[in-house]
Amino acid sequence: MENDPITAFTVGKPFPGPIPHREGAIMELWEMGLTVVIEYPKLRKNELKAFQRGFRSYSYLESPTSVPIAVWVFKFPDPHGAIDSVFNARVVPKDLMDGYLDQTCGMKNQVTFFLLDRAIIRGIKLVALNPEAVELFHETLRKQLGMNYGKSDYEACLGGLFTRTTMELYRMGRVFQYGK
Repeated sequence: MENDPITAFTVGKPFPGPIPHREGAIMELWEMGLTVVIEYPKLRKNELKAFQRGFRSYSYLESPTSVPIAVWVFKFPDPHGAIDSVFNARVVPKDLMDGYLDQTCGMKNQVTFFLLDRAIIRGIKLVALNPEAVELFHETLRKQLGMNYGKSDYEACLGGLFTRTTMELYRMGRVFQYGK
């Protein structure tokens, strides 16, 4: 690790990581912590301003499906709007997931948001989530890790879950306030 090159994240420069295949968000766990990458092709100024103002509430939902899916919905001001992202602990390297779930090093409640216009970084935001929300998330991740399911099982549950709108998912989850 000590010899790994440092990755720079700079507004106005290309994003040096995976980009969502379509407009929307992906949530991943990196060594620096939980990360959400939001891709908005042809990002408008007012959407960027809404991102910069930040979300005022978010919700966390553990899906009631046979494979529990961790669903976050972050409610940004209009016109940016609410974004949802899901997380599957089973696709994360074991050592990284173990480190994230290890609470002896303190609560891991930060999340970094990257807003992209195609591959170009337009905004970066680091926030701290409510520790209760993070504990709910960790409980879901532990359930996922304790189960035996495949990619097709996860995707089947995911498909059924996303017959709902983002705001329906938001209302189904436990809502937390953020900021003022």
